Amino acid sequence: MSFRRSVDVAIPPAAAFQLFTDGIAQWWPLREGFSYGGERAASIALEPRLGGRFFERFTDGDELQVGEVIACEPPVRIVFTWQAPGWAGATEVEVTFSGDDQRTRVEVEHRGWDRLGPGLEGEAEGFRNGWPAVLGAYAAAASDVAAG
Repeated sequence: MSFRRSVDVAIPPAAAFQLFTDGIAQWWPLREGFSYGGERAASIALEPRLGGRFFERFTDGDELQVGEVIACEPPVRIVFTWQAPGWAGATEVEVTFSGDDQRTRVEVEHRGWDRLGPGLEGEAEGFRNGWPAVLGAYAAAASDVAAG
């Protein structure tokens, strides 16, 4: 099972890729509940290189690694695993960036929900409903970049 979400932003693909990866801590809605650390959440990071980590850093310095980059082709695509605590296996998130000097379509495909294990079938629905808010926060940050 997989699902896709997309957003168009008014920045070129290289800038869109950089904002999604190196700039993720600027826009990811940690304070709006998109965090495993809750009140302890300090930041989030996605290291844009093969083997790079996708992780949260908490206010006490602890880190929770949620995934690992398994493909990275700047500024075209990045693929990373996502395995929440308690999941039997990891899902995959593929983010692609296509466009021109003015605009970029950013597409997210989140797949592999069958790997989670029994009793976790509802997890996919939560993520399916959450990605629009996450991409909305990303689009707002991209608008700020475009505005200079």
